[in-house]
Order: sequence, then structure tokens, then C-alpha cells
Amino acid sequence: MTRVLALLLVAAALAAAANLSGKWAGKTHMSVDGRIEEDTIFFTLKEKNGEVTGTAGPIREHQGPIRNGRFDGTRLTFELPVPNGVFQFDVNLEGDHLKGKLLAIAQGQTFKATVELSRGK
Repeated sequence: MTRVLALLLVAAALAAAANLSGKWAGKTHMSVDGRIEEDTIFFTLKEKNGEVTGTAGPIREHQGPIRNGRFDGTRLTFELPVPNGVFQFDVNLEGDHLKGKLLAIAQGQTFKATVELSRGK
């Protein structure tokens, strides 16, 4: 009986930890002309039953609404519309970190970057 209770507690803790809701802060890294450029990135997310809503942007004061947000297992995907384009995020939840890729398509150009964010305290 104790073993079953322990397994249930572990399963409940893992389910709670998998929720993305909250504030996230981190960096993007993009290779431009042979050098790595770093920038900040912030997410404010709300996740319920695999649907993700919220905002994202380069600074806390400049956020835009995300669209098509989905969370499946540990994978989060969403789009951030920008003038004349879209940023497409594909990241994985690893503990209290989101790590993955960003594909930026704007003004006729395409850029790839990596992103890494930590959950706000």
C-alpha cells in the first residue's frame, strides 16, 4: 500500500511540474554573418489541457499575443505574429527550463535561432 501511495504522489508531482503556466525569461542566440548575437526573450503563458495562450516578446514591456499554442508531453509549439511575418517557436520543457528552436520569418527573410528560458520565481 505504501508503494502505491508513493507512486501516486510521484505521478501527481510530475503532472503538476509539466504545467507551463507562468512567467519565463531567457535568451535567444542567432548566428549572423559568422558571429553569435544574443537577445532577451520573455513569455507569459497559460496552459490548460494542452492549449497554450499568452504573450511573448523581447522585453517584458513589449509583448504580443501568441497563437496556435500547443503543449504535448514536453513539447511546446506556438507562433508569435510580428509585422510582415511570424516567429515560430518549437521548444521542450526540461525541468524549469524551456529549450529549443525559433524560426523567424519576416520581411522576406528567414532566420534560425536557439532559445533557452527559465521559469520565473
